[in-house]
Amino acid sequence: MLKRLFSIISASERERESCISSKVCPSKLKYQFKGSLDFNVSDLCCHKLKKDNALKWQEENNKSIVLTGIRAEEGGMRNQGGCTVFDGDKLIKFHPLKVVDEEFEQLFIEKYNIKLCKLYYPPYNFKRTGCKGCPFALDLNNQLEIMKEYLPNEKKQCELIWKPVYTEYRKLDYRLKDNENQISMFDL
Repeated sequence: MLKRLFSIISASERERESCISSKVCPSKLKYQFKGSLDFNVSDLCCHKLKKDNALKWQEENNKSIVLTGIRAEEGGMRNQGGCTVFDGDKLIKFHPLKVVDEEFEQLFIEKYNIKLCKLYYPPYNFKRTGCKGCPFALDLNNQLEIMKEYLPNEKKQCELIWKPVYTEYRKLDYRLKDNENQISMFDL
């Protein structure tokens, strides 16, 4: 499975150059595309696991646009661009929640008594959920701390799946601050 996962996220030379020159990759991490590491990390994982599947569903169901639930306030790549995405003069994506802030979201949830996934409630209190342990998560360290306390097997999985990335992040003091959280195969 790990080989499959890392083959999904391995970047081609052209994609590496694009990441190096773009604003997507923090300057602290640009060295990783210079060939000195034996693994690559890119947002191709998001494309393969989420975006490509949305496009596939769109085509299979003869839908002309993709609707998403992203909000700019979530940060990262989500705060770029507007509510609509066009290809020429054709609308291809619509993000109706892009302008919704956390306060409005909370009022809406309370007013309509919407029940969310248990991870949003105590004791977990996740602000958002995405792919478990994703190295691109802005609050990765916090997510892993919560998992350590309440979902230890989930944390172990993340540490094993993303070990090369987490090791680099910890070495650079980037998104992961604490080496004591690392596990080995013998901890399982």
